[in-house]
Amino acid sequence: MDPPAKFVAPLPVNSEGRPSISRLLIANRGEIACRIINTCRKLNVTSVAIYVDEMPNSRDDTSQHITSANESVGLGSIDQPGGNPYLNIDLIVRVAVENRVDAIHPGYGYLSENAAFATAVRDAGITFVGPSPSAMETLGDKRSAKAHLRAHEPSVPLIPGFAGTSQEPAELERLADEIGYPVMLKASAGGGGKGMRIVRERGQLRAELETARSEAARYFGSSDCILEKYIEQGKHIEIQIMGDGYGNVLSLGERDCSVQRRHQKVIEEAPSPWLDDAKRKEMSNVAVTIGRLLNYENAGTVEFVFDVATGNFYFLEVNTRLQVEHPITEEVTRLDIVALQLFVAGGGDLTRLEPLREVKSTGHAIECRLCAESPQRDFYPGHGIVRLWRPATDHGEVSATSSVRFETGIKTGSRISIHFDSMIAKIVVWEPTRALARAKMIQVLADTACVGVGTNQLFLQSCLLHETFSNPAYTTSFIPDNLSCLLSSPYAQGASQIASALPLLASYFMGTTLKTELSGSASALSNIPSGFRNQSFDSVNHSGRRIVVVDNEALTKQPFICSWSKPCYGRQTGLDNGNMAALPEANAANVTARYNELSNALRLGVLPGQQSYGIAIKSCTVRTVRPLDRSLSPWYEATVHASLNGNRLLMQIATESSDIGQGGVSQAAKGVRVMCHVPQLGTWTDMTCFSILSYFEHIREETVGASSEKRRHINAPMPCKVLSVLRDAAQTVESGDKVMVVESMKMEINIFASVEGVFRPMVSEGDAVDEGRALCVIE
Repeated sequence: MDPPAKFVAPLPVNSEGRPSISRLLIANRGEIACRIINTCRKLNVTSVAIYVDEMPNSRDDTSQHITSANESVGLGSIDQPGGNPYLNIDLIVRVAVENRVDAIHPGYGYLSENAAFATAVRDAGITFVGPSPSAMETLGDKRSAKAHLRAHEPSVPLIPGFAGTSQEPAELERLADEIGYPVMLKASAGGGGKGMRIVRERGQLRAELETARSEAARYFGSSDCILEKYIEQGKHIEIQIMGDGYGNVLSLGERDCSVQRRHQKVIEEAPSPWLDDAKRKEMSNVAVTIGRLLNYENAGTVEFVFDVATGNFYFLEVNTRLQVEHPITEEVTRLDIVALQLFVAGGGDLTRLEPLREVKSTGHAIECRLCAESPQRDFYPGHGIVRLWRPATDHGEVSATSSVRFETGIKTGSRISIHFDSMIAKIVVWEPTRALARAKMIQVLADTACVGVGTNQLFLQSCLLHETFSNPAYTTSFIPDNLSCLLSSPYAQGASQIASALPLLASYFMGTTLKTELSGSASALSNIPSGFRNQSFDSVNHSGRRIVVVDNEALTKQPFICSWSKPCYGRQTGLDNGNMAALPEANAANVTARYNELSNALRLGVLPGQQSYGIAIKSCTVRTVRPLDRSLSPWYEATVHASLNGNRLLMQIATESSDIGQGGVSQAAKGVRVMCHVPQLGTWTDMTCFSILSYFEHIREETVGASSEKRRHINAPMPCKVLSVLRDAAQTVESGDKVMVVESMKMEINIFASVEGVFRPMVSEGDAVDEGRALCVIE
């Protein structure tokens, strides 16, 4: 069942009968820029996008938002002396004037809640798509917002806390004692989970205050923090409001955003399954009251914390911009919120829009934020190249439908950069009921192939499948309270056979089908008899044997010997018999012995722990990917329909390179990386395919020189910026001591000493560091 079409508010026209906005500059990038461009198309508004140069030969102009926009303008290097161009008010306003735009939409993040930016835009004679600078100034700072409400609208419920301005640790410790632990430290000038710390006892406060203030200063330009009582059993519920220039403020309903990690939302739903109609109306009325108090214009979100234990709710803040999670409100109200923003910015009166005279909520919507991060490593941010992007609506059981939408700025070949936020896509579903929406989202997540970059895709499925999520009373502690369970695959038992046999399937594809698909009848090997091979008397050299190393965060690097009966020349049809067995660990000391042991076992035809499967490739489509990013070499992607013991399955496969060697394996010590997404497993698996000889040569090279000396060199885990060096040169450190703090993808990452010794820093605070560069040495 598809929902009805959304209402797209028409643009107001001026006295000459022309639209009030005909050219719009989007002061943002990525998925939100693509979202705004989508509405521009509906309204016949010319979209002007902006981009930056990230590094030599790598520019943001290959991103989806640039190729989707009508026009685009480069802002220069992201490392230019004036700082990040997306935060440069003068630069963006100058570009807007030069390109003769009527309006600027700030999106979210960057300058979206910056009153000075809104003022500069309006002073340049350009319409700012957002609230007035005065409203942004009043509401943009949590302390001033609460002081304003306390003075002018005391009926608004506020969390018990400290209303003063002191940032002295001793004073805040005394106040926290009075408020009662646990307490929450929050950046006064921002949100989005940054500059927030829960303090559960007095001894933690000073360290957490230092960290919160450091984050706040970097992200919001102010280190000021407020202190509040932390609600242990709290739900995060927010009300979407929309105001115009005629004093009208409307509520478009609520969203439940209580599934959070690091105080950042990852799953949202609308309406809240916890609220009854009376409480829903009460919260909406408070939100509208706040909006009317400030003569609020355009889209805004009033956030509350709801105490499940008491039934009370408290005001948190007002976000004076379009929210990341606005699509779920659009789905249940059937209103295009971006179109409403442009309608209001163009001088429109909300009371003249028939669908807004009585806003109704229909059905249930859920949004999941697909982020480049590693839940297994404390949600460590990820980066790299998207080797294959195939949304569920492009294939699988969920067909393209208006009840499923993908909000994203990525495509196959996109580079996930450390310079931008880790969220790479929003996935939104709508169904008549919550149960149906939940089931559809699980299916959509499982069917979506985002291969090449580690994401939270499987973690999101674990959250949705967890029994706690089925209970509407779940709170913001849902993830931390259930983390160990959520980090386990929810499909471990149901898809165990597929997971076990995946190395065999991947090696079979690489060794037979891929080579045939690429070479066809013109293969140099096509005239060789199928039974021929060098040293045919030696079964070790059988062409149908590979060693596949599985590198999955949930597993250790495990090598498997995989073999099948048919040789790797020619297209394979029908059922083949495949065998595989886990190999014992090999290292520099025993690599020759391990090779000989495996050779002897293969000659005898007996492998300890060997498992047998019936495998077949039913159909395959291979494409060479030639990325727009000139720094990248081509690679292959494939859609493979296979069978395993008679059960059909779909594999979405990508290689790291188009140089795959003879028969789909490297002839040197380096194997061929192959990445495979299978819906039944809910994510993709990273594997490397070797010939038998190349694998053992790889082990020999990899382990040469491996010793405690390597552990003494601590390298950057990814491209990053050094925020602080915490120890002095020549200072003695213990294993596990925190020695540095770096930043990547808007997240702080602690660097710890791996061994005991004398600390020698190799970088300085403020340095931009490439992945793999030495940060320090422990002598």
